[in-house]
Amino acid sequence: MGASERQSHMQVLDVVDDIIQRDADGGWEFIEAVRQMDVDAPLLSSLAAGPLEDYLVAHGEAEIEKLESLAKQHPSVRELLGRTWKNFMSDEVWRRVQRAARSG
Repeated sequence: MGASERQSHMQVLDVVDDIIQRDADGGWEFIEAVRQMDVDAPLLSSLAAGPLEDYLVAHGEAEIEKLESLAKQHPSVRELLGRTWKNFMSDEVWRRVQRAARSG
């Protein structure tokens, strides 16, 4: 990967991060769009430990019920939640994320 390609990737990540931080709905739409693609395990891990984790830090208190519900219906949501790290999530959100990851 050349320097210009790396810079393009960083710009995309900055845009995604901005969306996730300021717009819970838009952030979730991005996460869902990627989750529903036929992605390999490394990309799924990157989605979980990047955008999803940031989403949960920024919006976890308000959005955790939606994720708990989706996790009961979709194994891929459970898998995604199971690949996140606590980061700066509240203890309560993190506890619920862990439980949702096992809710199948």
